[in-house]
Amino acid sequence: MPSLKAKEKLQCEGKAWAESQGFTYVLRHQRTIQDLMDEYGEDFLVYSSRGPQIDRPEGSHFFSLNMAELRIQNLRKGQRDHLLEALMGRGSSKLPITVLDCTCGFGADAAVASFGLPTGSRVDALEVSPLLEAVTSWGFSHFVHKKDDVTAALRRISLRRGDYRDYLLSDEGPVYDVLYFDPMFQRPVEASCQFQPVRAIMEHGGLTRDLIERALQKARRRVVIKERDFRQLCRDFPEAVLYGGKYSRIGYAVLECDSWKK
Repeated sequence: MPSLKAKEKLQCEGKAWAESQGFTYVLRHQRTIQDLMDEYGEDFLVYSSRGPQIDRPEGSHFFSLNMAELRIQNLRKGQRDHLLEALMGRGSSKLPITVLDCTCGFGADAAVASFGLPTGSRVDALEVSPLLEAVTSWGFSHFVHKKDDVTAALRRISLRRGDYRDYLLSDEGPVYDVLYFDPMFQRPVEASCQFQPVRAIMEHGGLTRDLIERALQKARRRVVIKERDFRQLCRDFPEAVLYGGKYSRIGYAVLECDSWKK
């Protein structure tokens, strides 16, 4: 549905996008967010000049690069990015790799990976939440950055709706060099206000030891896991190599696949 102040051009744009995604398009007719929630529950998007957005009492979420913007600026200055180092591994070459971001969410990590990995690399992504996948997918395919190379990096990302657990447990599907996971933290960062509007609809399932072992069998080279607290993971996988800044609240655990192939 369009926003309250949507003009005819924006309404046509929103209708065309909704139909392309298989969504039902309805006019808002001055209804408030609470009116919409009473009628549709949580399963609706509002189309605005910023694209589709999730509107809830806690706030609104629309596509933006968020922290990826600063990280890309730092890459331009020649600074390190711990995610890229984790994806490439120790002593990494400049050869292209294929990556599946299994928990795409807002798409910031996928954007940084697509921008910063060696030329010829491919970044695909999965997102289980239909609403969040719709917003992020719109950003990858429609958002225009002031820098052409950032826009090009977004366009290279292929995002589809899906549950990474289904992918891991299946015997089919493309094989990637790296499987990347950014699961919901067991201890959420309360100060991250950007998560508040979408926390209730985001996937909260944990990444179990069995699923990690399956990922190690499925990836070609390594599995990378983003977390705040690695104590349990390091107990289960003592060979894990940790990446991250000394004072960062988050880090990346890298598990190489060689010893898990059967």
